[in-house]
Amino acid sequence: MTKENIGHNNPPKSLEDFYLLNDKGQSTGRIKLSNTICKKYLVRKYDPKTDAYLTTTINDSEKPGLKARISQGGTKSFYYVLMPKGKKENGKRFNPVYYQLGNFPEMGVEAARSLVDDLKHAIKLGKDPKSIIKERQKAKRLFEVIEQWKDKVLHTSTRYAAKTIEDTEQRFKNWIDLEAYKPQTNRIILNYKKDLSIGTKRMVEITKDDLVAWHAAISKAGTYQANRCIDDIKVVFEWALEHKILKENICKFKKTELNDMYFRLDDKDPYSREEWRELRKAALKLIKQQPRVFLATMGILLAMFTGRRYKSEILSLRWGQVDWDSNKVRLPKTKTGKSEFSINRLTRWILRSLWGYRTKTFKGKKVKSVKAQYLFPATRKSKKPYIQDIRKTWLKVCAAANVRAAEPYILRHTWGCLALEATNGNVKVVKDEGGWKTYKMVERYAKYNEKKLQQQSEKIGHWLARAKV
Repeated sequence: MTKENIGHNNPPKSLEDFYLLNDKGQSTGRIKLSNTICKKYLVRKYDPKTDAYLTTTINDSEKPGLKARISQGGTKSFYYVLMPKGKKENGKRFNPVYYQLGNFPEMGVEAARSLVDDLKHAIKLGKDPKSIIKERQKAKRLFEVIEQWKDKVLHTSTRYAAKTIEDTEQRFKNWIDLEAYKPQTNRIILNYKKDLSIGTKRMVEITKDDLVAWHAAISKAGTYQANRCIDDIKVVFEWALEHKILKENICKFKKTELNDMYFRLDDKDPYSREEWRELRKAALKLIKQQPRVFLATMGILLAMFTGRRYKSEILSLRWGQVDWDSNKVRLPKTKTGKSEFSINRLTRWILRSLWGYRTKTFKGKKVKSVKAQYLFPATRKSKKPYIQDIRKTWLKVCAAANVRAAEPYILRHTWGCLALEATNGNVKVVKDEGGWKTYKMVERYAKYNEKKLQQQSEKIGHWLARAKV
């Protein structure tokens, strides 16, 4: 307990308000240290008699021997005071030994306490405490460990796709290096810089509270992005533990500690079977009416019939990936790794139509050009030799079909729902053909179908109940 009940109505005014009291109501001379106390209340005292500032020292109640001090010059630091056991030959006690741990705020209270634990353990083993402090001072900072991990794992492992590497690099640049290129992200960094500045901290001194505050700050930019950043950091911490850079991995988050994941099916319904057919008819009609959008429309149809990601898996397809003999299209690198899908009656017609377009467009020497290698070659000058977006054509298809214009990614989710219905709930076939890594997402489609079926059943029951006999 403290001298007064500190709260909103009775805020603390000085260090004395934080001193813990014993059962008799007397001050113990100790304070439960926190970073806020060190920052706001650990201040220099002015002595008018000597016209100088005095050194102020406070003792931590949680770790005996740990002290926080502000010098006459205003420098704040942590010390550990060791009281040697036994006595000298003359009967007097040994003088206390002072070990400087580090300066505040570069070292926080939790980091100082963990270092005190390491010092006490080292002393029991007969080691020199100074060597432990020097070892801590040489400890790598988080951004240094991340760079090491990127060099040895991210850029060398074959399990990371090019897009994954690019996205991971950008997230680290935004939220560890704090060097974003988007103005909106920079504003968040400026407003929450204190919580986001964990990259310069020594990795062994980072606490779970630091990571929680970091995650909360990134959540201002996006809840999904914040969870992805925690996933990135988890991998780095696990790697650091394996390579003995850390003694303990504190980067462990429960689902309840992370942001609730948003799934597109939660508030965006896939297309119905009737809408699906209208979209297909409208796409075929649009090809005849506007031949210049042939490639984009074919990309939409191929995405509709395969359920693949239109941007990263369909539009970037090369002819070398089409295996006509085995009726397969090989995808060496996708979001979930290596994959493939079958060529059926519908997709075969699309592929043959695209091959006819290639033969007609790229004659003679043009056949050897880079664009000719792709199923959907770029029709204009661009950074990449293939079409990168189909949304303008997609809006035309939706308008012609008189169907709501959802984002093109809904095509994949619609395919998943309809494929489950067509295969009588064969989750494995849908997972393999659609290119999902686990059954989790496919099971969501099954639950969605069950939910829709239940709604229809309720409608039928309601109608029958109201029907006149």
